[in-house]
Amino acid sequence: MKTAYDLLMSAPDDQVTRCKIVMRAIIAGNWEDAAFTLNAAANEATGEWATDAKALADHCRNMQPSEHVAQEAKAS
Repeated sequence: MKTAYDLLMSAPDDQVTRCKIVMRAIIAGNWEDAAFTLNAAANEATGEWATDAKALADHCRNMQPSEHVAQEAKAS
């Protein structure tokens, strides 16, 4: 799986701005925003780049803490 930086460096010209948005979202810990933006970019692109973007989007989505973990953290 490529990193967000790798995707940015290899992005089609029309997806560079979205990749920059994704990198900012990841740095801020906004995983769902990053996943949403990556999926939007992947849906407009084709080939290996789109496949890599979808894989990173799935990874970002999995980074969201589950509700159970979040509730335990609040209880502590």
